[in-house]
Amino acid sequence: MVITAVIVHKQQAIVRTFEQAAATTVATARTAEQLGLKPGMPWHQLVSHAVLRCPGEGRYFLDLANWQRLRQRRRRIALTIIAGLLVVLAVILLATRAG
Repeated sequence: MVITAVIVHKQQAIVRTFEQAAATTVATARTAEQLGLKPGMPWHQLVSHAVLRCPGEGRYFLDLANWQRLRQRRRRIALTIIAGLLVVLAVILLATRAG
């Protein structure tokens, strides 16, 4: 859980860097070196989710629509997990009161 939070935090920092550099189109794509970034696992996960897209020559740009979709998907998963935990807690509480 902690590792996931760290990766998400690093991904958010990468996205902010791209936004600040206005590297959000093919024409404004930049290399990691130009942005002062070192590609690692968080970077490669963003690439695999098509949040960072490579039009060639080692340059990348931020696909804002895909970033928003990834964030929404993560929120839905988190809410589903929380709802499931609440249901389990409610069942446990009801079972202990009934017994």
